[in-house]
Amino acid sequence: MASIRLERLAAYVSTTRNKRHNVNSENRYKAELGAPISGSYHVLYPVKFNDGVSWLLKVPANGTRNRFQDSDARALRSEALTMRLLRSETTIPLPDVFAFSDTCDNELNCPFILMDYIQGVSLYKVWFDRTSTEDLVRARRIRCLKDLAAAMAQLNRFSFNQGGSLVFDDRGCLEGVGPLRQVDRVAMLERYGDNDDSTVYLETGPFSHPEEYYTALLGCQCRPETSLDVGMLKLLRTLISWIPERDGENAFVLAHADYNFQNVLVSEDGALQAIIDWDGVGAVPRSVGCERLPSWLTCDWNSPMYSWKEDMERDTTPWGVWEDSPGTLKMYRSAYAGFIASHLSEGAQGSMNLTNNSLICESLLKAVNDPLCTVEVLENIFRGIVQHVASPSAKGFNFTNVCWALGKGRLSEYHWECLRLGFNALLKQSNGL
Repeated sequence: MASIRLERLAAYVSTTRNKRHNVNSENRYKAELGAPISGSYHVLYPVKFNDGVSWLLKVPANGTRNRFQDSDARALRSEALTMRLLRSETTIPLPDVFAFSDTCDNELNCPFILMDYIQGVSLYKVWFDRTSTEDLVRARRIRCLKDLAAAMAQLNRFSFNQGGSLVFDDRGCLEGVGPLRQVDRVAMLERYGDNDDSTVYLETGPFSHPEEYYTALLGCQCRPETSLDVGMLKLLRTLISWIPERDGENAFVLAHADYNFQNVLVSEDGALQAIIDWDGVGAVPRSVGCERLPSWLTCDWNSPMYSWKEDMERDTTPWGVWEDSPGTLKMYRSAYAGFIASHLSEGAQGSMNLTNNSLICESLLKAVNDPLCTVEVLENIFRGIVQHVASPSAKGFNFTNVCWALGKGRLSEYHWECLRLGFNALLKQSNGL
């Protein structure tokens, strides 16, 4: 990010704050630039004022004149103005956006979002605190999940007939829904070994039907070479087409794009302080919308990286990250579904179904969007289907046979019926998964 005019940053931030507060020359705020924090998608520049207040400048990792595209500008503008919308219309704790620019044509020579710096601890640290008692950790976890459910339930008021990122007019007023920028993981995999680890994006949508959203990136996957590969993609499309969605208007709802540990800040006692990183926020199908489960509660279903071992229950430090057992995840999934339902009392049962079903729906979406997960996620869901089908083994109802038959166009009516009934039963009983 050598192109950023860092020598101007402190003065720019100071001027912005002084103008906001109409400060006279004698009481001007002065800012000092901190060390940058680099991530996969952004570079963050902390700025601290002489009165102790801290702000943060968020710059896209591709925020240079030769790499920042029109689609990136649209995504940044949508993120900044959606955050402002949520600050004014909800009580969701998130950073206040003071200024933004969706172009390099500014005094900092880069696109950016300037926001307040919210103090807090990463939820991961509190969730897996090994220095406190189990009862205390459990109480902190429950408190955080309650706070998160109260925050996410508020997104339910922003519903739309189409899916995509929010579009705003020149005054910053919500105008409609436009294309959604997403990470193209297939393109990044194809580029593996080229010594270029920059993120590849593509725009999809807007979407008129939920199924369009789910399958938007399916066409990006490599052309299947075998009947088995053809069958797996056919199975994936089939299961997606069977996801129950809301009929009629407002089938899409606003949702955070990366609802995971790293984007939740809490206090030491588990109270929610902020939900951060709203990059990619947009209107998505309700089945994976604001009532869905947090990603850290579904990792046993849709992450090849899930690495829980029994030793972790005995406080044996893992090589990688701490994980919860399947039984523990199941318990917290049930608790979170109840918290969501309590905030949407008019349709509490429907809300619980959406939240519980999101375990399966989010897994199917991951199978589409991340080709490294496709096979493992599909196999896992198929195992769940098999458990709800009467005596399937005697009839050759297994993953390989079904995918091969689908690829050849030879799946029997009996196995089609097993698939449909098993998948529906899996969704209906997802509260027990």
